[in-house]
Amino acid sequence: MNPTIHNLIFDLGGVLYDLDIEGCLQAFEQAGLTEVRHLITGTNETGIFQAYETGELSTPRFREEVRRLIGNPQLTDEDIDRMWNRMLVHLPQEKLDLLHELGRHYRLYLLSNTNDLHWEHVVRQAFAKRGYQVSDFFQQVFLSFRMKLAKPNPAIFLTALENAGLKADETLFIDDSPVNCQAAKSVGIQAIHYTPGEDLRSLLTTVL
Repeated sequence: MNPTIHNLIFDLGGVLYDLDIEGCLQAFEQAGLTEVRHLITGTNETGIFQAYETGELSTPRFREEVRRLIGNPQLTDEDIDRMWNRMLVHLPQEKLDLLHELGRHYRLYLLSNTNDLHWEHVVRQAFAKRGYQVSDFFQQVFLSFRMKLAKPNPAIFLTALENAGLKADETLFIDDSPVNCQAAKSVGIQAIHYTPGEDLRSLLTTVL
């Protein structure tokens, strides 16, 4: 074990939760949102999707903006939610098992650029349906839409450290975006880049 690390902060999408970015993009394109590839990347979104993930737009406002961009006021809430949630695949059980094991030795936290619809889906599908609560795995969760901050803004890391009472140099951050990892390092947090599909357990053994 690395004696300097006591806290692990995980990104959600792409690290723990498997994503289908292409499926989400195609769903929006088929609905008529031709510029969607400029707005959705799966890590750091832009436009209305960024505004939704930083809490600037409520869910009803987000849906209205999607209808406006597509130019189809007849799109139902369910249509929009289905397209947006198409990005979310699942959280593999082996990663939950890994979190449970790590929780015996480290304090675990979640720090995610996410939004109300995606978070509701994750809580329901990954945790509640399996009989878990998020608090079974994480001491605290830090979500961009609640914090009104998003990675790679260094302020989101500083806020998380302060709220959780953590020391930056005792904390390891795991994210699938090199830009976000660099932002964490800029405030003194240790960080490693995870490539989706990589063996997370093996990656962590190289640093823990």
